[in-house]
Formats: sequence, C-alpha cells, structure tokens
Amino acid sequence: MKFDTLDKFLNYGIFTIPEYQRGYSWTKEQLEDFTNDLDDVEFVKEHYAGTVTLIKSGQESVGISQFIKYDVVDGQQRITTIHLLLISLYFRLKEINSSDDIIIKNVFYKGKTFLRLNNKENHEFFHYLLNEEDISTLRKAIPVSKTQKNLISARIYFYNYFQRFSSQTRLVKIYNNLMTKFKINVFELEEESEVGLIFETMNDRGLPLSDIDKVKNYLIYMSHKLDDKQLAREINKKFGELFSELMTIEYSSITKIENSFLKDCYLIYCGDTKELNDIHKKIKSQLIKQREIFKNKSLFDNNVILKNKKLNEIKDFNNFLHKCSALYAKIYNQNFENEELNNSLFRLKSLGRLETFLPLILAVSINKKYRNEFLIPILELLEIYTIRVYVFGNKKSKTGITSFYDLAYKIYSNKLIFNDLKKEIRNLIQKNSTTTELRRNIVNLSIYNNKDNNIIKFFLFEYEKHLQYEAKTYYEFGNLSFVLEKSKISIEHISPQIVQPGVKPLKNINNIGNLVLTFGNSTLSNKNFLSKKEYYKNSDLLSEKELLLFEKWDDKEVSERGKKLSKFIIDKWKV
Repeated sequence: MKFDTLDKFLNYGIFTIPEYQRGYSWTKEQLEDFTNDLDDVEFVKEHYAGTVTLIKSGQESVGISQFIKYDVVDGQQRITTIHLLLISLYFRLKEINSSDDIIIKNVFYKGKTFLRLNNKENHEFFHYLLNEEDISTLRKAIPVSKTQKNLISARIYFYNYFQRFSSQTRLVKIYNNLMTKFKINVFELEEESEVGLIFETMNDRGLPLSDIDKVKNYLIYMSHKLDDKQLAREINKKFGELFSELMTIEYSSITKIENSFLKDCYLIYCGDTKELNDIHKKIKSQLIKQREIFKNKSLFDNNVILKNKKLNEIKDFNNFLHKCSALYAKIYNQNFENEELNNSLFRLKSLGRLETFLPLILAVSINKKYRNEFLIPILELLEIYTIRVYVFGNKKSKTGITSFYDLAYKIYSNKLIFNDLKKEIRNLIQKNSTTTELRRNIVNLSIYNNKDNNIIKFFLFEYEKHLQYEAKTYYEFGNLSFVLEKSKISIEHISPQIVQPGVKPLKNINNIGNLVLTFGNSTLSNKNFLSKKEYYKNSDLLSEKELLLFEKWDDKEVSERGKKLSKFIIDKWKV
C-alpha cells in the first residue's frame, strides 16, 4: 500500500476495468462532492481522494512506447471521473486559446485512451465523449444504457463547472491542485483472490464500502481462506454480471437498488426478517459463518467433506444472488415476455407498492414450480391488499410486511403451494381490512395531498373505464401509463380549492368525491360549479358528464358521489 499524487498515479500506464466490475454509476451528488473537494483543496496541503486497487495484467505497445497494463478492481468510478474532468478542462482551456496537451497526456496517446471500460459499447461511447469538443453535439447524443447516461451527464457537468472560469491562471491552478494535492491510496495485488482479503481488512478499519461490495469481498475472502482461487474468480465474474443486471434498472440511486436487492435476497434465502440493517454482518455471523472457518481452519484443511460443504455454501449463495439479479431487473423494469404480467407489475408500481412486495414476487419468480403466469393472480391479490389496507385502509406503511416476508421464504423453500399462497394473501387482506371501515374511509378520507397524485389518477382512470364499460361506449384517452405520465390529463377539484370571495369553502374539498379526471384543468381553473358544467357538457369523459346530473355542488354532493365511488372500489377490489 502506498500514497501517490494523482499525477504519479496516472503515469502508471494503461488502466482496464474488468468485465466483472459495475458500470459507471456516479451521479450529480458524487460529482458535486468531487468538485467541492477540488474547490476546497486550494486551502489545504493535500486531500485524500480514496483507494484504488490494481492487478498488473501485462504490457501494451502504443507507437514505439511500452506501457504496463493494470486491471482496476477498485476505484474505477473515481478514475473514470478524473478522465472526464481532465478532458473537459483541456477543452475549456482550448476554448480560451490556452490549451496545453500536457493536461491530457495520461488521457489520450496516439488516438488511444489510457482508460479502457469493461464493455465495448460503453468504451466506444466513452471514447466519443473524450474526443467530441462541441457540447451542443454532445447534448444530442443518445445513451443506450445507464452507464452511458451517467458518463454523458458527468461530461456535461464538468463542462458547466469549467464554464465558470475564464482565466487561464485559475484553470491551470485547478489542474495543479488536482494533480499534486489529490492523494490516492494504491494497492497492487498479485491476483483476484487477494481482493476480498484486502477489503475485509479495510472494512474492519472503517473505510466505507457498499453493502453488496462487502458481501462480494467477504465471499471472495472466504474462498481464499479455503484455498479455492477458482471459486474466487467465479464470484468476481458472477458479481460483474449481477452489477450489469442491476444497472439496467431505471432508478435514481444504484446504491439503494443494490442494497434493497441484497436485503430482499437474504430474507428469501434465509427466512430471517429481524434486524436487516446490516446484511453483510448477518451473512458473516449466521449464513456463512466466519468464526467456524477461523476456529477450525486446520480441521477444514484435513477434512475434505467439511471443507467442500463450506465451499458449497459459498457457491450456492453466490449462484442464488446471480440468478436473482436478472429476475429482479425484469420485475423492476416490467420486462417479462408476458405483457399481461408486465401490466400487472406496472399497476402495483403505480400504486407505489412494487418495492414492498418485491421479495414475494421474486420468490415466486425464482421457484421453478411456479410458472410466470402464476404471478398474475398473485399480483392481483397484492393490488387488492394495497388498495384496501394501504391506500383506503389508511394503515401504517409496513402493516403485514413481516407476514409477506415469511411467505416469500416459504415459497423459495418449497413449503407453500400456489393455491395455499393465494389463501394466505386473502387471509391477510381480511385480517387487516374490513368492508365497513373501507367504505367509511373512501367517503371521508382527505386523499388529495395525502396520497401521491398518481395513486389518485389510478382510481379515477379505473372509474372512467368502468363508466364507459357500463354505458357500452368507448373514448380513446390512453392507457394507464399515458394517463399517469401526461400532464394534460390532470386531477380536477370539482369545487375549486381557491374559492371566490364570499363563498364558503367545502369541508370535504380534498376527498375523492370532489375529484375527477379532466383534460381542461387550465380552462376550469377556479370557476364555480355552475360555470364548470358548461365544460362538462362537452367533455368526452363520462366521469365529467355524470356531474351534469347535479344541480348544485356542496359537501352533501361530495359525500353522495364519494359513496358511489366507494361502491365501485369495493366491488372492483373485493376479496
């Protein structure tokens, strides 16, 4: 281990990110932290910029020069960021007629990059970002993966950052601070199997790693302790594929996705639902017990059966995580071949509860005895639970959650057949919701501002579909996804939130009985009910047209319409 300036580190040679590493995942939050450190370093002697772990992998000739090649096994996010920053700084200096090729001497050489990404398409995109000077052209580029999206966002971020500076002196000062004051903690290893050993030691000393990285490194470390270097390489490979799968999930935080994935997989695999804040610690102490190996190391050396049993524990869990990652991404992205299944998942996502039931959905998906088609009736029951318990039952956000975790474990361990699973979910619905309470809550709950607008749109959309079905008429106003995503279809307060002077506001202004879908929110604005009826008269939406039956609109009418909606909701989402 040694500390190097960034200038010295970049002179090591060519850096290659292995296939088993996750793609580029830094977002604006991490980029801002980096540039804040760069701004602050002017006032200090040095800045610790993190750890990089390398494995020497050979040599490469570029022109007449020979360069050592290294695989980057940790620190790839930071190295990629630095390359994007340096090229952005170079182009900014060029823009003010002050460019100097020394700034990119370790970024480019004879048309080749000194950093090679772990995927051909991503590396070609990265190469393009390092070559394209025109920011307006860059903004038109179409990324085809989350890695590419993050790469171009970082490139544009640094462009904007350097636009703040027009002085050559200031820009060169930033460059010098970066290269001389930023210190990198460099580990050089002989082979991959040592990676877990290093990181387990680092973790014990308090240096931060993500939860899933800790688990990966622990599994590698245990493989190393049991003298199975091939298994260590297999873990690296499968975790690389796992990271790639999770990177396809459209979500703002890849760290949150990875941590949720790890937690969900652990509770399915082990059935342990208590104290899930530190899964890494749980795995070390309860699943693949570190103490057993340390205490009985000589016994493992001399007992092949016992040693293979422990290695199989590691292999089985590694294979389980790997298999789950592809299904996890399919569930999150609603990307199964069965469109009816995708639609059912989207509905649960629209109600804000896909994550709540992910362990159960994943357990059904991974069990070979459950076909994918089995998920559809299960998802329908989970939708009923969501509506009757969480939305209109007004129960706490984790009501019944431990029971669903228990069901997930039973499914994975083949202790629950399909028909019994449906019975169990129905029992949970009946346990946590009564029709009397549900009816009262639908009519009386102040739902607007207390529930996500997409949840309210969901019900109003379903009610409009119901009215059209009953009337045997059909007006094409889009599917659920269109209604939720398009702002021109909005939630309208029949009695406006802002009333005219002298008019008494309704007590039930935000109840569902006072809400309707409309295309004309801007037209209707804060008009009174009688004025709005002129618009409703020409509406294509039956939920607006039916309001013409009312002569006036006050709390009594809101309650009356609320009761009609409650009958629809209870009938549609019945147990």
